[in-house]
Amino acid sequence: MYSAGMNLQEGTFVQGVTCQPDPCLTQRGSISRFGVLTLLFFTMLGGVGFLILVANRPYGIQVSSIVIDTAAVALYTFSRNRNNMQPFLLSCPVVRRQIPLLIHRHVGFLAALFIVQTTALELRPKLPEYLITPRGTDPSLFAVILGILFGCLAVVQILSNRSLLERAHLSAQANAA
Repeated sequence: MYSAGMNLQEGTFVQGVTCQPDPCLTQRGSISRFGVLTLLFFTMLGGVGFLILVANRPYGIQVSSIVIDTAAVALYTFSRNRNNMQPFLLSCPVVRRQIPLLIHRHVGFLAALFIVQTTALELRPKLPEYLITPRGTDPSLFAVILGILFGCLAVVQILSNRSLLERAHLSAQANAA
């Protein structure tokens, strides 16, 4: 029996701490989970195509960014990712108790993303030409900076979500002991 928040290699360090195995660590892959994670991945990729189609429309960049961000955050929060990170299952009772908080946090991050992007896009006409003019096939420096900012917000949210879920698992196990 392994502690949540630890991968299987680290799990032996705290072996025997709990009386129940963590479903996030013990459940093997399922076809429905694979399907949902695949759908999130393709939604993320499709969001890029959607961004290209609606970038010149009012709020097109913001709406497509919300779609991409939501799919990416859900995918990378709940999947195993790299380095044998712990997956988090929606069927796990510990994860289910955290869903309302995760949704509230996500709405807050989306609001921040929307406000930052809208403000930046409103400031774009007042910026110097070298920032907003693309060079050949390369995007403008403004677009690169906006993309980096978008990526940083997503990474911060994913890491904080995973940390929240890991702490919730550890807390549940400490209460069970």
